[in-house]
Amino acid sequence: MNNNIISKITQSTKSNIENTVSFYDKLKNNLYVKDSFKDIRVYLELLFETNNLRMVLNDDSNLENELIYEYSLDKIDDKMEFLSEFKVEVNNQLEIIYSFVATDKEHFDLVQVRYEDLNNIFNLISPILYFTYLKEIIEELKVTDNVTLLYNRVYLNQHLEKMIPLARRENKKVAFLMVGIDHFKAVIDEFDYEIGDKVLQELAKILKDTIRTSDIVVRLEGDEFLIVLHNVISEENAFMVAQKLIDTFKVIEVVVNEATNQRLKKTICVGISIFPDDSATIDQVLKNADISLYEARNKGRNQALLYSNTQADVVELF
Repeated sequence: MNNNIISKITQSTKSNIENTVSFYDKLKNNLYVKDSFKDIRVYLELLFETNNLRMVLNDDSNLENELIYEYSLDKIDDKMEFLSEFKVEVNNQLEIIYSFVATDKEHFDLVQVRYEDLNNIFNLISPILYFTYLKEIIEELKVTDNVTLLYNRVYLNQHLEKMIPLARRENKKVAFLMVGIDHFKAVIDEFDYEIGDKVLQELAKILKDTIRTSDIVVRLEGDEFLIVLHNVISEENAFMVAQKLIDTFKVIEVVVNEATNQRLKKTICVGISIFPDDSATIDQVLKNADISLYEARNKGRNQALLYSNTQADVVELF
C-alpha cells in the first residue's frame, strides 16, 4: 500500500483505518470497474456520509470516444449547489473525475474541511482503477473480433456453456441464425479487403441493432455470423427476425469511393436451426444452421431457410 499517501490522511479518517485497508484490498481484487464503483460508493457513504457519486474515466488515447466509463447513482449537474469534484491524472492519457453533491450547506462545509482526506483517498485508489480498466481491456480483446468489434468464437463457447444447461432446465427454445453475405468474395475481387471490412462492419451494426439486448451476435469467420436468440416461442419467430435482417441490410449502401460517391449494396442469406427441436446437442444445431445457410444460398439472394431433416440428406458438400 502507498504509505506516503495513507500517512497524509487526517485523524478522523485514520479512526476508520481498518475499513480503509479492507476497502483498498478489495479494489485490488476487482475484475471490473463497475464493481470498484460500488465499493467506492459504499466506502464514501460510510466515511463521508455521501449518498451519491459520479465517477468518470477519460482516456485521451481513445480518439473515437474519449469517455471510457461514467458511473453515477444520480444525475449530477456540474452547476449544482454543494458540488464537490476531484480530478486525478493517473498518467498523461487517463484522468479520473470523482464528484458528488452534499445534502446541505452543513454537509458541504464538512466535506470542505475534509477535502484533503478525500483528495488523498482518490489519489490512492486511482492507480488501482487504472489497472482494473486495463484488465477489462485485455479480457475484452480475448473475446472480441477486431474488425467488427462483435464477440468471437471464444466468447460464443463460454456463453453456450452457461446458457444451454439453463435452457435445458427451463425447457426454453434457442434459435441459431447463421448469416452469410451473398457473393462476398466478389467484393474483395472487385475492390479490396478494406471495402470488404466496411461491408462486414455495416452488417455487424445491423445485426447488433436488430436483436434484443439479451441475445448475442458473433462473427465466426470470413463473411459468416451467428446470432443466438434466447427463449424463442417458435421457429416462426426466428424466421421473422431473419427476414427483418434481410430486409434491413439489402437497402444499406456502403461507400466505396468518397470522391465519386460510388456506393455498394449487398444482400445476405440466413440459415436457422432451433435447439432442442432440431437437435439436443450444440454441435449438431450449429451444423444444422450451417447446412440451412448453404441451402438458402443455393436458392438465391435474400433467402432465409429453416432447417429440416431432409436437408442433411440432400446437401452437396463438394
